[in-house]
Parts: sequence; structure tokens; C-alpha cells
Amino acid sequence: MFVCGYHFPASEGNNISFDKVIEKVEEGVDATGKTVTLTSETREGAQLETLEVPAGTFAHTAFVDYYTNVDVEGDFKMVYYTNKYQISEISKSVDGAATKDLCRKLDDMNLYRVKVS
Repeated sequence: MFVCGYHFPASEGNNISFDKVIEKVEEGVDATGKTVTLTSETREGAQLETLEVPAGTFAHTAFVDYYTNVDVEGDFKMVYYTNKYQISEISKSVDGAATKDLCRKLDDMNLYRVKVS
């Protein structure tokens, strides 16, 4: 099973605890002092809005980790649907109100690109 880009043993099934995923993500990257910007766009490529991900949240760390480890070229890297949904679900659970509006947007069918600076 892959969650947020990390492999977990099949013996754990589909019920990987959020704590295990958070631990892997936080081990993978230092997100301190980094700014995470998401842009949303339609399938036709029309940009809808630019969003800042609050620092210190799981979503922030997960997007820095994604940006650092994904094999995509460019300053803005496309976020795959699976990854954005997984990040959103965990963030809703652990970040609460800090990322509530962001997660609601990530649950839509629009495309998202991430930039870390």
C-alpha cells in the first residue's frame, strides 16, 4: 500500500494509521522556513486561484515532502489526485481548523500544482 508516496506492508491492509504516515513524512523532509504555494486549475488549464498552505501543519510538511521527492520537472509540480486526497484526509484529522478550507478545496476535481520556496 502506498500512502503519500510511502510504501507500507500489504499485511497492514488499507488501514494504515495516520500516525505511521505522519512519521514517514516528517522523517523524509525538513519543512522549516519553507513556503508552500498551491495553484488550482481546470482540466483545460485555466488557473482558478493561488493558495498558501499554513506552515507548521501536516499539509505543509506533506507538500514539501511531495515537492522534494516527486519525479516531475519544473518550479510548479503537478499534484496527483491520490496524493492530494491522502494529504487532505490526514490534514483534516490532525490540523483541524488550520487547514479546513484548504482541504475542502483539495477534495474537488480540479488540478493542483505545488511550489516550494
